[in-house]
Amino acid sequence: MSAAATRTPRSHTLGQFVSFAAIGVANTAVYYAVYATLNQWLPYLAAHVLGWTVSITGSFLLNSYITCRTRPTWRAFLRYPLSGVVNVVGSGVLLYLAVSLLGMNEDIAAIAAGILVTPLSFLLARWAIAAGAGSAGPVTPGADTSGVSAAASPR
Repeated sequence: MSAAATRTPRSHTLGQFVSFAAIGVANTAVYYAVYATLNQWLPYLAAHVLGWTVSITGSFLLNSYITCRTRPTWRAFLRYPLSGVVNVVGSGVLLYLAVSLLGMNEDIAAIAAGILVTPLSFLLARWAIAAGAGSAGPVTPGADTSGVSAAASPR
């Protein structure tokens, strides 16, 4: 019996969460690299939007292929930023409460808030990708994964 066949749903979800978190760390570095580079020539808000766009696109593709093992679709891509919005709003609320009500250090509170909201962000990202996958199906080892599925192609 293969190792994949003996995995429990809980260990599968934990593996997906670890993958999601690792992609998130890498994605943060990509965002900052794009932002810092473009900020030399563009206004900082324009650099921020372009950095976010590049990083959310990369995050979606990596989480589709690696975390959820499914082909990306346009439907899933349009739904995916919801997990980022929930992350920003949720961590913002937690940050505010930790600083204003609990008197925590702002830097420590920001890290704690980000960590606490990550599981919810993971669940929403996985839902966005899986629910948006529709007929695209899972990625099979050795299959052509060079682009989005036919179901996702514009008509």
